[in-house]
Amino acid sequence: MATVSCRGTSSRYRFIKKLRPDIKVVRLLEFFDVSKSGYYDWRERQPSARTIEDVELKQKIQQIFTENKGRYGSPRIFKALQKQGYNIGKKRVERLYRALGLVARVMRVTTRSAFYKRFLTTGTNLRPDGEVPLAKDKVWVADVTYLKVNGVICRS
Repeated sequence: MATVSCRGTSSRYRFIKKLRPDIKVVRLLEFFDVSKSGYYDWRERQPSARTIEDVELKQKIQQIFTENKGRYGSPRIFKALQKQGYNIGKKRVERLYRALGLVARVMRVTTRSAFYKRFLTTGTNLRPDGEVPLAKDKVWVADVTYLKVNGVICRS
């Protein structure tokens, strides 16, 4: 038989409820050492206000996640919920986010210098013969603005 964690009576009740219907409930209750009246009371109990609120928050988290094309992780969703007026803790958002099984897409961040495109487009060919090289490593060019020789700077 499968094991159930010892996190409490309600976790045992949930485990018993999920098992096959051909196993008698009374035998399972005896095996897990929980009362019959407690199990049936638990089964008929209405969900708590916190559970109902969690369901609503999960829907809101899912909505924010899909609106932002799966790019928002729990910290951004937490901030979005705060902007919308929800008074909620960061860890609660993380727990609900994980319970939904959401994983944000990781975006590759690349930065390019603004000068890079200008450098490639505005360059002029200053070689005296003006030929375009036909292969790599055939022509090398350098720009020397100054040379330091024996401690004296010679500028060109």
